[in-house]
Amino acid sequence: MNIRKIETEASELLRRIWDDRFLLWDGRDITPLEARAPKMAALVCGFDFHETPNLGDPKFIQRGVGPKIAGLIDRQSNRIAISQEFSPTIQLFTGAHEIGHLVLHTGEIMHRDRAMDGRPLGGLRSPEEREADFFAACFLMPAKLVIDFFRKQFFCGEQLHFDDTVAYHVDAHNMENLLYAPQDSLEREFALARCQRFNGLRIVSLAQQFGVSDFSMALRLKELDLVRWP
Repeated sequence: MNIRKIETEASELLRRIWDDRFLLWDGRDITPLEARAPKMAALVCGFDFHETPNLGDPKFIQRGVGPKIAGLIDRQSNRIAISQEFSPTIQLFTGAHEIGHLVLHTGEIMHRDRAMDGRPLGGLRSPEEREADFFAACFLMPAKLVIDFFRKQFFCGEQLHFDDTVAYHVDAHNMENLLYAPQDSLEREFALARCQRFNGLRIVSLAQQFGVSDFSMALRLKELDLVRWP
């Protein structure tokens, strides 16, 4: 997986959306958070984007059991469809995941996906699925935007030094686990991603602000190396 190329593709698509924002949003100015819209990404790429009550089709499920379809891309009809029977978080990530397939995997004619919100799914994931996942993360959590929000949220500079004081303010009841979790764990990033009180103030968690799962935001914080420990 060429991480740099995928991140560049996601950034370029976001730039195109931002440049066309007044046209896409009928003259209304928007924020950078609003620009991370899979529907608008599809329109910029010349595809229709449909949100439907469900994408159920018994012929895709053997003997009536199996994962429900959450999103699909059909290049022959220039269409992306997302099922509304899942949570907004899943719909958003699945939509961005389908945009990832659209941008990265031009040889795919038809593709269907099960529900996802950035957490690991059971079984082996193909390289294409992991690439689409990473594209979705870069599209929904652009590095510059996440870094800006993170630094304002936790009053830090280049990195947040996760010491005992920070651990106390993030989760006073779980300090020991946060301070002694292994370096490669996501415990500290997970706590920061879902943190709703810091330094005595009520805050909206980073995951909620970006409309993603706690896990997705925690993984992105780890990728961006925003937490220094010990």
